[in-house]
Amino acid sequence: MFLADDVLRALLGRAEGAAVRQSARAVQESFTDRHHEYWSNTLDQRDVFHERMRAAAARGAVELTWAKQGGEDRPLERVRVADRLALAGFLGLDSLERKVADARAVLAAWASQRRVEEILQAWASRKLTRGFGPEAAPDLADALRVIDATAGDPGADHVARKLSVRLFGDSKRLESLVTALDLLTVESVSMLARHREEVFRLLGIVKEPQPFLISGAGHLRLERGQLCPVVQPFVGVANQAVTGYAGSPAWILTIENLATFHLASRELAGRAALIIFTGGMPAPSWVAAYRRILAEVPGDVPLYHWGDIDQGGFRIAARIRATCAGDRAFEPWLMDARVVEADSRHVVNVATRNAMARAAAAAGWTDIAEDLAPETIEQEGIEVTLPPI
Repeated sequence: MFLADDVLRALLGRAEGAAVRQSARAVQESFTDRHHEYWSNTLDQRDVFHERMRAAAARGAVELTWAKQGGEDRPLERVRVADRLALAGFLGLDSLERKVADARAVLAAWASQRRVEEILQAWASRKLTRGFGPEAAPDLADALRVIDATAGDPGADHVARKLSVRLFGDSKRLESLVTALDLLTVESVSMLARHREEVFRLLGIVKEPQPFLISGAGHLRLERGQLCPVVQPFVGVANQAVTGYAGSPAWILTIENLATFHLASRELAGRAALIIFTGGMPAPSWVAAYRRILAEVPGDVPLYHWGDIDQGGFRIAARIRATCAGDRAFEPWLMDARVVEADSRHVVNVATRNAMARAAAAAGWTDIAEDLAPETIEQEGIEVTLPPI
């Protein structure tokens, strides 16, 4: 019986694949080859096999072809699928159509979203998306609830475990949805998976609220009309508290990593410029604060960004370009592997190199993108040097 069900399940899978391809060819299994596992069974085992196949045929699921010789013990020559839906029912399995229909019902509230429909169509074609099949629809629905919750308050920092309890009554449920959140928010499902912190920060989800760290000169305008001097080495305020800026910096440099920010802030040494820590991938609340600062800075003040020379570093730059820089001059600082000196370099594969190039191009740095070496450099491995005044 085990062999019979293995054969029937395999036939069901092939029949569903043929249906997706719209193939009219018969889906069948032949036992004429004496090397088939069917022939390694004893007569009693074959009797059990035959009984199971006759039961499937009686349900209209398959058609059986028997050998012309052998009397009552004649062997089975061929099993052909007659009705794949009946075969699924006979095996106690949901058909592909039933699985996709159930998934569509679970995701009905988000049916108008392009990515949801893209995923459902992939499932209907028997394709997995990031390892997910139709049975993962409840996880995608929970991830979509998270996205809706953060979109409802885009300028806020959403504390991960607090948000998880509010939505699911479980402080750790949100952490289990990283892959689903990545799939639903990435530009293309063919892109490489992103790090959890990047996925979360793009949605404004944080372990705990992070301060807006800035070094240089001038004053931050804060809520209730307060003025906060931008001191050196640095000062930190809540992202949401920043309403503007008063000052005339020679340039503004955003920095991805905290250790480098600390070193660069000390290196600033009284110069009239601004250095701002992005906190890795900028959260929506950081983006809002930086935009308010730039709104009061002359348009001819150059903007620089310095991050890791890797896919994440260029994606951070692309996000700042898209959400903050606009038409301003926005240049890479120490992010061209062709000219920087570094303690170490790591070779990457072609797919990663191409992803880096796409992100660099999205940041507006076409010269880097067109001649990008297949290697990464961590920001901490580059000696701190600041743009000239």
